[in-house]
Amino acid sequence: MLAPDVWMGGNFLSEVQLSLWNPVSLANYVLVSVLPDLAVAATLVKTEFLVLLALGTYVLAREYGAKRGAAAAVATALPFSGYTLFFDASAWVAGLIGFAWLPWVWWAARRVGRGKSNPLLLLVLGYLAMSVGSPYGALGVVVILLGVSLELLIRKNWRGLVKVVVTGGLVGMSTLVVFLPLLGSSSVTWRTDSKLDNNGFLVPALSDLFGLSAPTFQAQLESWQGAEAFTFPITYLAWFVAPLIPWLKWSELRTRARDYLAVFLFLVVYVLFTIGPSNMGMFRWPARLVEYVYLPVMVLFAVLLSKGLHTSAKRNRAVISGAIVFGGFYLSWASQPLSSKYHAAAAVVVGVLLFAFLFVTRRAPKYGALVLVVGTAAVLGFQLIHYKGNNNVNPWNFPHDVSAMQARFDHRYEGSTLLIADTAALAKNTGGVSPEQSWRDGLFGAQWEVAGVSALNSYTGLGYNAFSEQLCMNYYGGVCPQAFDRIWQPTSSKVDAPLADTLRLETVVVANDYLDEPTTAPAGWSEKEKTAAVTVLHRDEPLPFKDGRVSYAADGVEITADQADGAEGETSKYTGSGGTVLYAALAWPGWTATVDGKTVEVKQGPAGVIQVDVPAAKDGGSTIVLDFQPPGLSLGWKVTLVALVLGFAYAGFVLVTGRRKRTEDAVAAE
Repeated sequence: MLAPDVWMGGNFLSEVQLSLWNPVSLANYVLVSVLPDLAVAATLVKTEFLVLLALGTYVLAREYGAKRGAAAAVATALPFSGYTLFFDASAWVAGLIGFAWLPWVWWAARRVGRGKSNPLLLLVLGYLAMSVGSPYGALGVVVILLGVSLELLIRKNWRGLVKVVVTGGLVGMSTLVVFLPLLGSSSVTWRTDSKLDNNGFLVPALSDLFGLSAPTFQAQLESWQGAEAFTFPITYLAWFVAPLIPWLKWSELRTRARDYLAVFLFLVVYVLFTIGPSNMGMFRWPARLVEYVYLPVMVLFAVLLSKGLHTSAKRNRAVISGAIVFGGFYLSWASQPLSSKYHAAAAVVVGVLLFAFLFVTRRAPKYGALVLVVGTAAVLGFQLIHYKGNNNVNPWNFPHDVSAMQARFDHRYEGSTLLIADTAALAKNTGGVSPEQSWRDGLFGAQWEVAGVSALNSYTGLGYNAFSEQLCMNYYGGVCPQAFDRIWQPTSSKVDAPLADTLRLETVVVANDYLDEPTTAPAGWSEKEKTAAVTVLHRDEPLPFKDGRVSYAADGVEITADQADGAEGETSKYTGSGGTVLYAALAWPGWTATVDGKTVEVKQGPAGVIQVDVPAAKDGGSTIVLDFQPPGLSLGWKVTLVALVLGFAYAGFVLVTGRRKRTEDAVAAE
């Protein structure tokens, strides 16, 4: 639950998107841990959830009445839409995992409401979706339950409504354990600034969604590189959706509107979120929600396609379809006019596929869906000729051979290590970002853990204000040049020890030419290695108490023994008149301390480390005991346990009463 030596990235339970309460994610962690190649592992896990998303979309479309072929066509296309493939599956896998469970929750909620499935199905799938820890997925579950409840309310299906509402409430209760530690820890993190504003960052315009069937339309959004076109078609959905609009029988949505209320609600809510403010509390960067808009679009498209195509006014409809294809070409050209030949080729491909679909549907209707699926694969192949990846998010090109990483770094950087660099600094000295260049001498993110190095640099979605400010460390572990001077200066006005001692640093790796002056070792340190990319400094003498974390004691305190009790505890013995003791671990909410069994306050010390002010020791010495319990965990797991017990009990009750009712109905029929 906590790894102090990972520092900002080590509060695993509060980093809710690590999904520590999700059994499927835990199984994947075990799988990844035994695979020798991270690229293979990532591809396996991402493919798993792309398939899960496809199957979920299929069963959801079928639940709303779509035929098999139509459901298969939209289910195949959605995982390869622009945002889902190039953003979530490429870089933000937590978003993909949270999104992939949503169609399954929706399907289960409808079936439970209609009396076709036991509430246990919704309880299990709802828990799996919520326990991923994605706030966007959690909001999706809430909107789904509201939508399905609205459908049942309009139909006056009170029995089904009670089932969905009760089970939905139990799902929410069961996942409190996921989110309470985050709420309890947020006061010391970057997540305290939950504001409502709009700086335009990753906010699509409504017009950007008009390119949903243009394979080469690159929307221009405010992103990390400024207001530039994305390097991939972020708002693309499927080549066939917009061109077939004139051919669909739209009257179906009017005559059976009550059946699709949840779909309409979900669509409207997420369109408003997608084009809304850039920051709404814990929700930010609305482009993440494009795929949420497209899920109900695909369900409605599958339902309409299943009703067949119009056969009247074919010429007029063909002209409108052609105009839609041309409109997609124009939007693509307007965004990236220098790629006009590629945009034109894409329009030709879509036009040919559209003609093939209309022709096959007329001559052999049962093969129409096959054309849509094959067309999805063809367009994807066409896109990948031009779009090599998502270069708007840093193309990390990390090493992925686990044994090679460990062989390169494990014994090279000893003890607690700080890399003073950012990605640009390493790339500048080596000529590029790749395992053979920048990553030969340094790493970022969670790569240090794979390589077996105990580094202060780590990936974090939470951060820790005091620590990140002291070292000006960012979310992936990049550090500013000024941090080099700061680690040799006194930790604070009251702690005269250098910050390097307070953090128990043993190795400092500095990117060459990153500082204003050449890197020189201070007293007590020596240059251990120098490459084209970095200079490595190492402490001359070993730190005391190699199995503990105590890093400073005031003049009135003498530490006589210190031993870490795993990751979440520490025991120290001391003598003297009392004073401040610092430990090289972040003072996350949840740490408690006792001195000889009496509670003392755990404070946030300089740079965010644990600070305990101890009283005068007893004759023979006193004992400090540190212990960590994540905030909200005790309450959370108890509520979760109660919710699961109630959920299984309610599922059993529904099962028994359902059988009794069926028996009574059968007797009455006789």
